[in-house]
Amino acid sequence: MKRIMAGFLAVVLTVGLFTGCSQKYTEESNDDASSDNIIITETGEVIKEPVEEDLIMEEQEATTAPTQSPEEEMPTPVVEIDVPEPEQVITEEDQTEPQGNGLQLVFLGDSIFDNNRDGTGIPYLTAVQCEADVFNLAIGGTSASVGKNEETDLDKWNSIGFCGIVNAMMGKISTDIFEGTRAKELLDNENIDFSQTDYFIVEYGTNDFFQGTLRADLDNMFDLRTYGGALRWGVYQLMDIAPDATIILCSPCYAQFYKDGYLVGDGNMTDLGYGTLFDYKGTCNYVANELGCIFFNAYQDLGVDGYTIDQYTEDGLHFSAEGRQLYADALAKIILNYEETKNN
Repeated sequence: MKRIMAGFLAVVLTVGLFTGCSQKYTEESNDDASSDNIIITETGEVIKEPVEEDLIMEEQEATTAPTQSPEEEMPTPVVEIDVPEPEQVITEEDQTEPQGNGLQLVFLGDSIFDNNRDGTGIPYLTAVQCEADVFNLAIGGTSASVGKNEETDLDKWNSIGFCGIVNAMMGKISTDIFEGTRAKELLDNENIDFSQTDYFIVEYGTNDFFQGTLRADLDNMFDLRTYGGALRWGVYQLMDIAPDATIILCSPCYAQFYKDGYLVGDGNMTDLGYGTLFDYKGTCNYVANELGCIFFNAYQDLGVDGYTIDQYTEDGLHFSAEGRQLYADALAKIILNYEETKNN
């Protein structure tokens, strides 16, 4: 019996040895084959740079999770984080009336665009460089998706995020739900003609991430309760509002997250239910490519990372004055380059 057991263990060890060697060889071979698409982040995490096939797979994989309905509870986050809420500043530099400039820019987004309406905010700084009229419809704390407890029937609509702003622009819902926001003043201003918009600059995703919003649902590609579905639906409506407008979809930017003053993660590694912030960037990229929008990869192309986060943000998320100028410079460059291409 002992000889049989010894023989059996020898076989197991031999198989394990060859299996381990084979596995190691396969992993090394795969690493070599995909090295051109690998990014080693400032946190030490290895991220594969998405190519077209990856974006398609990402959108499909995002739908493998159970569809989130209004009655379902939010997924349990892997880690708890604090969401900073800086105070908004508004001065006369925040444009509310047309000034007759050559271009009209309309910004839609969250606090990244809504904060600092004092001549130092991203929309204003972008418009100055483009010599454009600018109307900033962003509202801090909002998301692209409709929240699980928010109404989607037009007569009961109460979501003030991307889909709500778009519905109000089309006159489908009352602007009363936007009471207390700068967006309401612009939506109610009869002197502003959104159909004459040259560029819609749309920036959402960070709050969708914070809320643990499902990124996509292949059974309903226009599901307003998913990040990708809401983006897709909203972009189509903007195309109807201003058929000649160019739409720029801005991804969420790299961020770091804190809990009780301690760093607990970043956009590359923190998952609050349906992917990391980097994954939400990928969904935005997918929708932009699908609908022919200009995609601004603020996550990777802006220059904000683990080494520069303190320089360009105030709290790991919201931009400092230098960071806002950096963002505005990037957007202005996209718009001016596109205008030059059109004129040529």
